[in-house]
Amino acid sequence: MFSFSFPFSSSLFRKKKDTSPTVYTEESCSSCGEKVKRLFQESDYIYKEAVMCKKCSASTLITAIYGEYPRERKEGHRENE
Repeated sequence: MFSFSFPFSSSLFRKKKDTSPTVYTEESCSSCGEKVKRLFQESDYIYKEAVMCKKCSASTLITAIYGEYPRERKEGHRENE
């Protein structure tokens, strides 16, 4: 039996656990297709009827809930270069 070890794998995954992801909700309009990303609220769930579409006034549905980790800044790197 072979055993493989990846020395970088434990540090790679540990960084993600040190910070919590920001959780977002995506609302989609079935009429015009407009999508809006906003911060997750405790009462959100997939296919929940959400607010009225700002573009066409039809009702929207929550179609996605996901988390994003903050981007890591590299030393010496400026964002607007």
